[in-house]
Parts: sequence; structure tokens; C-alpha cells
Amino acid sequence: MPSDQLNLWENQIEDKWLPFAVAREFARSLNLYYKEDWEDYVKGIIKDKLPLPEDIPENPEKIFKYVGWKNWKDWLIDPKLQKQYTLFFEAREFVRCLRLKNKNHWYEYINQENPIHLKFNLCIPERPNLEYQNKGWQDWNDWFGKNIEFRDFSSTRKFVRSLKLKSVSGWKIYCKGKSEKFGKKPKNIFAYPEIAYKNKGWESWEDWLGIDLFMKDKKETISDLPEGALQCRCTGLIPDCTVCDGKGYYFP
Repeated sequence: MPSDQLNLWENQIEDKWLPFAVAREFARSLNLYYKEDWEDYVKGIIKDKLPLPEDIPENPEKIFKYVGWKNWKDWLIDPKLQKQYTLFFEAREFVRCLRLKNKNHWYEYINQENPIHLKFNLCIPERPNLEYQNKGWQDWNDWFGKNIEFRDFSSTRKFVRSLKLKSVSGWKIYCKGKSEKFGKKPKNIFAYPEIAYKNKGWESWEDWLGIDLFMKDKKETISDLPEGALQCRCTGLIPDCTVCDGKGYYFP
């Protein structure tokens, strides 16, 4: 937009609406997260919020288009409070391993005190259908993998052992489709077998990968460290270790 038209636009906004930064500060105070939340708010569907002031527009993406507007996340959430969620496809791989049946089971899982995905350093949104719009999301059946006939434990383990992977990190690289040697993982194989097959045959990573079946040097041991981490000398035996904080590993 030419500068003279932009100045005219700004003057028209100032006559009717609060300045963008002030209006955005109010919007952020509402603790809303998505465009859909904002739309429900302006319709009065969300009852525990202050009503929309007359000098703040219902359609800020249009009114403030040329004077500060970035996107809905910026409008509703302070950058310091914005979460960096795990990429959709990686998050979906994990969720499918939970073997959840429906949305009710999902909300029960995600709202528990310490959902298990946190142990894997994954940040998964409560409402993936909104967070992952235009980022891979299809529907809830796809999210849960309900239309996929996943292979049973024995046949999957037999296939995995044929790959002759020698570490958990090698397995993770394979599951992410970054293995030049083996290509992409079939979609009917769980990426987190220790979760999907818990109490269904799972024993250990050595058993899953068949380490003892082909590893010549028995002194080699399989590592279950997070990807990119190094084992600390304390091996997790010193709670107040200055290197790893007692976790047993650290990131260089």
C-alpha cells in the first residue's frame, strides 16, 4: 500500500479503534489460544470473559492488517508464552502408539498430571485439530491411526531385526525417514514400540533390535539416551551433578 494511503488508513483507525498495541494487549489478557476461541468470544459464547470493548474490532486481522497485524497467535498470545509444539508428523507418530480410541480418551490422556510424552521431550497440543491446521492435520481418525492395520508385535519385531540397526538412535533416525539405507518406515509399524507393545510382548531395546543376534563385540551396549545426548560420567548416580542435574545424560 502506498505511504499516503497507509497514512489515511492509520488516521481512520485512530478515529474509531484503540491503537493496535493496546488492543492486542487486551486480547492477550483473555487467555485465548486460537482464532476459533476469539470468534466464540466475540459471539459471547465464552461467558467468563469481559465483553469485547466497543473500541476493539471483532475482525482485527482486517482492521489492523497494515498497522501491526501478524497472525492470530501473535494477537492472542505473548511471544514469551507461546509454546513451540512438536512437528505434526512426529507428534502423530507418538499419539498413534498410545492406542487411544476416541477424543474422550485423548482429552483424558492429555489432561493428566504428567502425560508420558513429556518424558520423550515432546510438546503436543491439547487441541491438535486447531494447532496443526494446514500443517498436516486431517481428522481424529487419522490422528489416532484408526484406519491403519498395525502389525502385531512378533511380525514387527522380526521385520525390525532384519534391518540390523545397532542403537536406539538408529531406530529413531529410521522412524523419522532420515535413513538413506532403509528409506521410510511403513506406516503400519509403531515408532514407539516400548509404548505400543507394553504388556503385549515388549521386553527391551536389545530384544527389539535383535542386538545379541548379530553384534560381534559383546562389550557394545545399546543406548536409550535422548537423540543427540551424551552419557554423563556420573551415570545418573549424583542427583546434584553440575553437568547433567542427575539425569545421567547431557546435551553438548
